Amino acid sequence: MRGKTSLLVLGLLLAPMAFGHRPAPERPEAFQAEARLFALDNRQGTSRVVAVDLPAGEMVAEIALPPRGMSLVATPSGRYLLVARGRDTDRQWLTVIWTGKEEGRWSRPVVARSLLLGRGWNVGHGAEAYTLGDRLLAFAERDAVAFHFPEESLAPEAAFQAEGIRLPNPDHYHVVEAPEGVYLTLLARGQVMLMDRGLREAKASFPCPVQHGETFHEATGRSFFACARDVLAVEGGRELKRLPYPVGERIGAFLKGEGAFFGYSDGVQHLQRLDPVALTLTPIPLGGVFIRGKSDGKRLYVLLTDGRLQVREAREGRLLREVRVSRPFPEMDEDTGGAIYPDLAPWPERGLVYASLPHLGLVAEVDVERGRVVRYLRVGGSPTRLVLVRP
Repeated sequence: MRGKTSLLVLGLLLAPMAFGHRPAPERPEAFQAEARLFALDNRQGTSRVVAVDLPAGEMVAEIALPPRGMSLVATPSGRYLLVARGRDTDRQWLTVIWTGKEEGRWSRPVVARSLLLGRGWNVGHGAEAYTLGDRLLAFAERDAVAFHFPEESLAPEAAFQAEGIRLPNPDHYHVVEAPEGVYLTLLARGQVMLMDRGLREAKASFPCPVQHGETFHEATGRSFFACARDVLAVEGGRELKRLPYPVGERIGAFLKGEGAFFGYSDGVQHLQRLDPVALTLTPIPLGGVFIRGKSDGKRLYVLLTDGRLQVREAREGRLLREVRVSRPFPEMDEDTGGAIYPDLAPWPERGLVYASLPHLGLVAEVDVERGRVVRYLRVGGSPTRLVLVRP
């Protein structure tokens, strides 16, 4: 009798194991936020993307990445981020992050997919992914190939399907879409090529030594390309004018303003205001050394190496106010091995701008209307590139 009782007790104890784990109720994994800030943290030996929900300032995710991320850009919908690894290794992953942005809610951000398709990734400018027509465009520059694909191909449940486009040679590329076609820029070759819309056939070519920096003015249909000694202006597929730099500094990129563009480059002490109608370049002294800049179309935000953030109006570039966000930045020289510079992310609807401070492990939240730092978000590590995703 005792033996039967023991077997009965043992059977009751083992019964749950025979049927597996108890079921757990599902619950919505939803977050309350007006926007979500993403920061690329390139600490020594490892990288991660940190997601912070705003305005609460709560860190909701830390997403591990291959070391030494270089670029962090958002797709047009804001549903995905592309993170390109630096070029100092033969395994140059392109990581796709789903931001968690959904209709009427935010979910937890996760890695959607990892792609190992090429080397020398160039996937966007500033915080925005490149597009060509209604599709995304990503350059594998060392392999001289571009990938053209719909944003839907990034979804984790979808097959990644991209059109491969052969490029003239390994180089550093950008594109400008214009009514007459697509301009393809080549830095090392020192050339701007007018291509058909599929980037298959060249229609014209313009010399532009060490080309880096381009923009398009919709009202006039003019395209502008920053060369080593001047800015090339093109209209209708023909060279219109070359604008020599008025100071001993070249332009490497442009900020879009109101009826004007503002050229800049790392380490310069001036912005250069480009009037796309009058075809003039006007220098604007900064009173410091440029390290990062952004525009929301109405305001220019310029971060200087001494830790000052300048707020300028975006028509003439006039200084409105300055805010000290940090002590001076340490000397740094960013190469293509990975991002180390600070970054800016404007939130114009709230009158805020975020500044990453990699030497302090902080992101400053600045009220640009009142001219003061509201708070510091302690993300840790070495936060560099920033992307703000809004509904």
